[in-house]
Amino acid sequence: MPRTKNRGVQQSFSPSYIIRRWQLGEYIRLSKEDLKKGKDDSNSVKNQCDLLNDFYQKHIEKFESVSEYVDNGHMGTDANRENFQRLLADVMSGKINCVVVKDLSCFAWNYSDAGSLIDNLFVQMGVRFISLAENVDSFTNPDSVSNSIVPITNIINDNYCYQTSKKIRQVFDYKRCNGQYIGAFAPYGYMKHQKDKHKLIIDPDATETVKLIFSLFL
Repeated sequence: MPRTKNRGVQQSFSPSYIIRRWQLGEYIRLSKEDLKKGKDDSNSVKNQCDLLNDFYQKHIEKFESVSEYVDNGHMGTDANRENFQRLLADVMSGKINCVVVKDLSCFAWNYSDAGSLIDNLFVQMGVRFISLAENVDSFTNPDSVSNSIVPITNIINDNYCYQTSKKIRQVFDYKRCNGQYIGAFAPYGYMKHQKDKHKLIIDPDATETVKLIFSLFL
């Protein structure tokens, strides 16, 4: 006779991460725009460090180690941020299995990148993700990762970055149309006007060299 002992019994599966003590990675990012606001701004590197370290100290019994990753002066859309890549490398190698950030915008502004990492890679590898501002914790509250606030916040951050980039391009186009120079450095033979950085004037020190170059070419 066929065995019927286990019929109708639903098999349950436990989450992939069962670790109770974590190797914590604190990720901190500050863009060039935030740098201009001054050190007392809530997004400053110091204030982010203080906030994340306070979280670590309050839950220190749950962590075996802590590492800090700081990208100062980098946009959230830049996936090649040095310490962001170091963080991901340490995740892949198993050096850290928990990532904490002040908020989602500090982690990444690109909607697809943020979603791919948080919803896919971290979940598959059993990496805990914590965002303090949005109360996201993939371990204590797994539903918080799939909560609508995460994709909505990521979309808002992504759109904010797009609109900012669009406005900057519009300003640059306007200046170009009006004959204003927008480069960071003047080309050789010219120098920026002392009173108007968007105006180029001839560099008297380089004049003879430029004339010699052209005469030799001709």
